[in-house]
Amino acid sequence: MGWFKRHAEAIQALCGLGTLLIAIAALIGVKVQIDASDRAQALQSARGAYLAQQALAVQTPRFAAPADACALFASPEGNAYEAFVTHLLFTAEQTLAVQQGWEPTFLTEFAPHAAYICTFADQMNTTDDMHALLARFRAVQCPSQPLCPAE
Repeated sequence: MGWFKRHAEAIQALCGLGTLLIAIAALIGVKVQIDASDRAQALQSARGAYLAQQALAVQTPRFAAPADACALFASPEGNAYEAFVTHLLFTAEQTLAVQQGWEPTFLTEFAPHAAYICTFADQMNTTDDMHALLARFRAVQCPSQPLCPAE
């Protein structure tokens, strides 16, 4: 018992340090858990956007694979087609931000819309990563695709 009395201050300091370390570990654990939850939620949201895009493609095949994207854009359905392509680009942006490996899928999905994307990509408001993806797409597709006439 005498040993505890002689070293009481050191024991209290060690207990305080132990409590501090446990609190720090708990804060780190909470941060890791919140980050994992945010990532899971973002991934689920991206999957939902992709599934919604696929549903749109099934519901509106004339937008998903237009025979002439420029003519479609210039038609009375032009706004709806523009919304379809915008949703496709948003889906790609959201998906690529949370999961690797989707770039080839979206490059394939962009292909039927090459004339539209080649014409209007500079006017699209996208993230830097998406802008880079569109630049790679345009480098391959745009020289061989006709551009839509200026409106």
